[in-house]
Amino acid sequence: PELETMHTTDVDHRPSRRAFLRGSAAAILGAPLVGGSLLRLATGAERKSTARIAAIVTEYRPLSHADVILTRLVRDYALTSRPVRSPVRLHSMYVEQFPERDMSRWIASTYGVRLTDTIAGAILDDEGRLAVDAVWIIGEHGNYPYNERGQHLYPRRRFFEGVVEAFRKAGAVVPVFNDKHLSARWEDSKFMYDTAREMGIPFMAGSSLPLAWRRPPLELPLDLPLEEGLAVGYSGIESYGFHTLETLQCMVERRAGGETGVKSVQCLEGDAVWEAGKKGEWSQTLLDAALSRIDRAVGADEIRRRVPNPAAFLIRYRDGFRGSVLMLNGLVTDLLFAAKLPGQARPVSTHFYLQEPVYGHFSYLTRAISELTLTGASPYPVERTLLTSGVLCRAMDSRFEGHRVIETPELEIVYRGTDHGLGAYSQGEGVSDRSGGWMVLFDGRELGNFRENVWEGEPRWEVRDGVLRSTGGKGYLATLDDFADFELFIEMRVTDSAGGRGNSGIYFRCQPHRDRSVEYPPAYEAQVDHGDRNNPTGSIYAMGPDARAPRVITRDGAWFTMRIRAEGPRIRTWVSGEPMVDWTDPENRYRRGYLLLQQHHASGVVEVREWRVRPL
Repeated sequence: PELETMHTTDVDHRPSRRAFLRGSAAAILGAPLVGGSLLRLATGAERKSTARIAAIVTEYRPLSHADVILTRLVRDYALTSRPVRSPVRLHSMYVEQFPERDMSRWIASTYGVRLTDTIAGAILDDEGRLAVDAVWIIGEHGNYPYNERGQHLYPRRRFFEGVVEAFRKAGAVVPVFNDKHLSARWEDSKFMYDTAREMGIPFMAGSSLPLAWRRPPLELPLDLPLEEGLAVGYSGIESYGFHTLETLQCMVERRAGGETGVKSVQCLEGDAVWEAGKKGEWSQTLLDAALSRIDRAVGADEIRRRVPNPAAFLIRYRDGFRGSVLMLNGLVTDLLFAAKLPGQARPVSTHFYLQEPVYGHFSYLTRAISELTLTGASPYPVERTLLTSGVLCRAMDSRFEGHRVIETPELEIVYRGTDHGLGAYSQGEGVSDRSGGWMVLFDGRELGNFRENVWEGEPRWEVRDGVLRSTGGKGYLATLDDFADFELFIEMRVTDSAGGRGNSGIYFRCQPHRDRSVEYPPAYEAQVDHGDRNNPTGSIYAMGPDARAPRVITRDGAWFTMRIRAEGPRIRTWVSGEPMVDWTDPENRYRRGYLLLQQHHASGVVEVREWRVRPL
């Protein structure tokens, strides 16, 4: 079903007065053949208004995974700009541990959710028949032991076995979701995967990372040639090591030929990480490209000073592809990705943005699990989670066994990535559910979102009293993110002491600036020039009479606003609210690229009070 969207606060533990006022038609799911018996899923008529979920949970407390996933089933939640009414509802729960701030009892009493003391009790009715349309296993958080290898032994396999036992009693199956990696140990992960296949259980697993915002919203085309990939993460080597592996794998599985599996894994720590970088076992160029998404350039010495205890996973794939995970506590609190494309000098890179503290990225995971529930098919391959579970297990083995290289013939896992359109990064307004989709480029405080280029003189970019100000030379600021279709809003003014015809411009869809003999990279330019009668402010510069603004409405030293909307080859501009240009480029020259703010005259002062962009 089509999901509506809204602007609202996500995690709020008060009951919603509007909850369950409108249902959503559920799809009729397929009927897998298991053991010679036709095991069916409930039909749309049997489901009535919504599909029913049984949740099998370790603990349910504020901001636990159970909370940020399941609470969205009993409340409206946010995706982009309107509220989502969940098309599935929480029917029953088995909860194993009850911490001091337990929410499960309150959720059960407030929303009429059945709370049971057995896994089977949450899945079956009193006559032993299936009572639900899907099972969501959330085996994250809670008081569980660690093994000698530092792996947290959450009971995910035990929960899964309890679910399977209930299915066997009922003689039927429903879709199953498993939160995060399948299990700490490879043997348990493989058991869960094989059992799901043998029984015909629609199976999905993983975390919210592959669905989070990406800045820029990078999605590599399927079958794109790649040479090497690198992901950067932070926090616990196992808990967030998995998240960082998913950051890497959800991108590199799209490479030409699809996923072929992993040949070997090695974990390194301390100075051995830096030595491996010097030897080229992971790419400093890719690390620089990844870090550029959140910070200015950081030198190798500075990185080493700020990261006293680095860790790395070196992953060698069966097709010769190289992947690396760097855990850089002290330097980052972000998840980053970069990859090298053959024949392209500059790597592609992006920041996997997690919305804190509202945890909006879990809205997209909830929607993806709902898609599994309603269609009976995982929107992306469970083999990704099987492979990352195996890589993480072998990395922890390598760490425990003296950081040796571990050959992994068991990880010959072959699959292909998919295009599903469910991630926040693919939503036109999905930059932030609290901002209507607008990404703030200049926040009145600092210039960390830009690269600076000097062309002539000594241009100086600074922030003073909340205003971005440029003086003294010729050059530009360029965004770190690139954009295809977008809407841009800027409030600015230009003052020129040499003649009152301040000159600047907003370049967009800028291509890489490879030819440094020219001032600016190839791009469209929305002109800012009070004295250019041939190309007044708001014109698309030098693109002919159809791209020319009809009149000059700005003046030197006066604040004005400009709005640019680029959709495919069609480009429109407004200046101080008045329409200026509605032009379609017959050549469709530039389809994606960076944004650039121009400083053109050494005698001019360019100032910006507000600058934001919204991908379309």
